[in-house]
Amino acid sequence: MLLDSQTGVGVYQFIVDRLEGRRREEYPDGREAYEDDWTAAHDLEKSYAEAVHAQDPDTAEHLLQELMNMAAPWRNHPHHPDNDTEGGHQPDDTVPGSRP
Repeated sequence: MLLDSQTGVGVYQFIVDRLEGRRREEYPDGREAYEDDWTAAHDLEKSYAEAVHAQDPDTAEHLLQELMNMAAPWRNHPHHPDNDTEGGHQPDDTVPGSRP
């Protein structure tokens, strides 16, 4: 995967979309666990973007790997970042306004 801001945002958005689905299914009694997971993903993506902007590829790669570890439970999902198309990202048709 490219170490650019778009990659980090794409992985982060994938995680958030899956967390939203999980929130409805697995967090019916409260939002605390969901909010903890969301905050962790958001913080990682922010740190990743800062590392990319600072041109620190070692840190960026490490943070991207952490984001990918968060996305691992959904590896078989068709929009998982590992399943991106060559030269671009697959749009997530579950997100309003995206194009398949």
